[in-house]
Amino acid sequence: MLVLTTREQLSVASLAACRQHFLMLNLRRIFAVFAAIFFCFNAKAWDYERHRLVNDLALNTLPKDFPSFVQTDSNRERIMFLGGEPDRWRNNYDRALRHLNSPDHYFDVEYLEQYQLKATELSHFRYQFVEQMAVARTTFKLPLPSENSDNIKGHPGFLPWSINEHYLKLVSAFSYLKVFKEQGTTTEIANARANVVYRMGILSHFVGDTSQPLHTTKHYNGWVGENPKEYTTSKRFHSWIDGGFFKATTAPDRAALLRRLKSAGLLKRPKARDDASSQFQSIMKYVLAQHQQVEPLYQLEKENKLSPDDPAAGRIFLEGQLMKGSQMLGNLWHTAWKEAPPDRFLQSYLARRKLRKK
Repeated sequence: MLVLTTREQLSVASLAACRQHFLMLNLRRIFAVFAAIFFCFNAKAWDYERHRLVNDLALNTLPKDFPSFVQTDSNRERIMFLGGEPDRWRNNYDRALRHLNSPDHYFDVEYLEQYQLKATELSHFRYQFVEQMAVARTTFKLPLPSENSDNIKGHPGFLPWSINEHYLKLVSAFSYLKVFKEQGTTTEIANARANVVYRMGILSHFVGDTSQPLHTTKHYNGWVGENPKEYTTSKRFHSWIDGGFFKATTAPDRAALLRRLKSAGLLKRPKARDDASSQFQSIMKYVLAQHQQVEPLYQLEKENKLSPDDPAAGRIFLEGQLMKGSQMLGNLWHTAWKEAPPDRFLQSYLARRKLRKK
């Protein structure tokens, strides 16, 4: 991943830093420059591997009554590949796309304080949340998030909404698949299944992002502001957690993690449907639980337990976070399948189509 001022947190050094170094170094060091650029572009593969692992583990939590087509070799590979798709959108540096996409990858809980908003009381409607912030900006005379080119500086982000909205799109995909299986053609069923696979893969990225605690905090790449505990301020911290640690030590033990995972369960909806649509409350609870791990993560770094010299405690922590992401993802996939009602509009349309053919 590339570490940009717009929160694109995917590399040990940002592309801008690589370019700056290129200009500063002389021709005798050209090889070192190219090596640095190569590393900047390829470091994101490690984060991609982390997303693949989360998806791989989550697929293994799915119960036997989950649609079996998902578990074919080609569809498993497709879902794991799609775990990196939303990050690939970040490789396009068009400001409009970055403005749209980047905030979906994080939720900086601390920034809610300036708006006098509480995470547990936020609306599940994305734009109602935006309106709440707009009112607070006027009331408390807060600056607009326009201090960088993408106009998102200091914005809390939309990660919980992104997960919930992609979850609902998966529910929709399951809803029309159920109808096509009964009333559709072979081609329609195949297309509907392909859409389910796509939706599972896209949803997975944001659930996986959340399991990395630095996606839930303004301290996403080194501690910022007051720092009484003297936590690291290194701009390489995020990429070290994303994958640098595992690269410097050893990859996570897939077999060991699989043995510790539970079969995917059903998430409970709130009793009052007014409180939140779909699984927003469960998702927000999951996000806030990962936020609670931000300071423990920094403490591990302070104690040098995220280093190749003494990696045991850091490995336990980071593998635990991967498991949390996989478990939540499996639960969301399973719940989407169970919650999805038949698409009534499609049922009616296909029934009329059948009558016309008689």
